Amino acid sequence: MRRHVAVAAAIVATLWAATAVAAEHLSGIVLMAPSAGEIVIHHDPFGGMPAMTMTYRVPAQTRLQPGDRISADVDRSSEPWSLRGIHVLGSQSETSAVPEPAIVRVGDRVPDALFIDQHARPLSLRTLRGVPFAITFIYTRCTDRTMCPLVSAKFRVLQQRLTVPAALVEISLDPAYDRPPILARYAAAFGADAARWHLLTGEPRTVLDFAARFGILEEARGPVKIVHSERLAIVDRNGRIARFIDNAAWSPNDVLRALER
Repeated sequence: MRRHVAVAAAIVATLWAATAVAAEHLSGIVLMAPSAGEIVIHHDPFGGMPAMTMTYRVPAQTRLQPGDRISADVDRSSEPWSLRGIHVLGSQSETSAVPEPAIVRVGDRVPDALFIDQHARPLSLRTLRGVPFAITFIYTRCTDRTMCPLVSAKFRVLQQRLTVPAALVEISLDPAYDRPPILARYAAAFGADAARWHLLTGEPRTVLDFAARFGILEEARGPVKIVHSERLAIVDRNGRIARFIDNAAWSPNDVLRALER
């Protein structure tokens, strides 16, 4: 009898846990119709996740169109996460769509936004005017040695070789996770001098909206992996964008010359 009760309790606990996982709820806009059992959605914040674009598994035969606004239950037990109980709430023409950001161009001033750095100090990019700086986008959990770690290693080279007043700025694309203590450890690993090299985070929507102004496309592939485009901007002493470099293979010497000019 006790054995049967214990087994029944275990089954109930398992079902409860599964229900708890499925109960997590999201709403968002479909960006890409289902393909191979997966779909791309720009979702609102939920369960500790900031608003972002992310791939999810969906049941076979799911019929959705780009622009559909949906609600669904989230199951985090799969990779990528799965959606169940999908309901279409309306179409893009009937609901608020993800606004198109105004992309900055060469000659534009860098948009101002309030960030916090690796030491939890508030920092506005407006305060950097008066010196040139390089700005790019990374996230600390990136394990691709040809991407974020390579960019940060080259920032270290720039820091060592700069002979004029200039600043280096890296902004996290994982702001919900990359809080100041995380950024501080990352900065220490690369030998970042906080007087010159700023690793920035902030309120997730503010940070990701800022990145979108630079044409950065980011998509979360599960809880720890983010796929994103690469872009480095050279900003002059007046806070205007002088140049863009759109890959991670840039030469430190090339960026050094641009900053020193």
